[in-house]
Amino acid sequence: MIFEQVVSGGCQSYLVGCEATLAAALIDPELSKVDRYRGLLGQHGLTLKYIVDTHTHADHFSASQQLGKAFGVPVAMHRLAPAPYADMRLDDGDMLIVGDLRIKALHTPGHTRDSMSLVMDDRVFTGDAMLIGGTGRTDLPSGDPHQLYESLFDKILKLPADTLVFPAHDYKGRSHSTIGAEIADNPACKRPTAVSSWR
Repeated sequence: MIFEQVVSGGCQSYLVGCEATLAAALIDPELSKVDRYRGLLGQHGLTLKYIVDTHTHADHFSASQQLGKAFGVPVAMHRLAPAPYADMRLDDGDMLIVGDLRIKALHTPGHTRDSMSLVMDDRVFTGDAMLIGGTGRTDLPSGDPHQLYESLFDKILKLPADTLVFPAHDYKGRSHSTIGAEIADNPACKRPTAVSSWR
């Protein structure tokens, strides 16, 4: 797999490509990095097939709409996304096929109601549902702490412990984590002794 992580301040975006077919998908692109994405696609000889936003971003300027028009490729978001420019609306379990790569949508609301994580063979792109050592905020429009709890414990944390975790944000210069490391070290990934403490 061809893999590039692009950092813009605390924002993280990702380019994944199939080595055999040179098909690619761009995840959570940020407006200030448009030229960087173009350069990476050209450098690797990749053909962009999909652009995916893991959720409606309140904290960075998404380049999805601009890049979708420029490259003539669909922008994929969860079906609950309010963005009018989404060309594909994914539901829990839907699959994007990028050459030999498979990207599975996992609905993980809580940060926003349209939040989804993207699962591949050895990694998960968690958007803002789970960050390294924390989670996304739940006090923004359509945020819900109870939904986030369920997204974490019923979905994300059930992935294999060695699954690589790539969030949409990190402000401490870290590139990734693993599910096992988050279970061990992330305070938000500890089950409370009483459920009432989450209610």
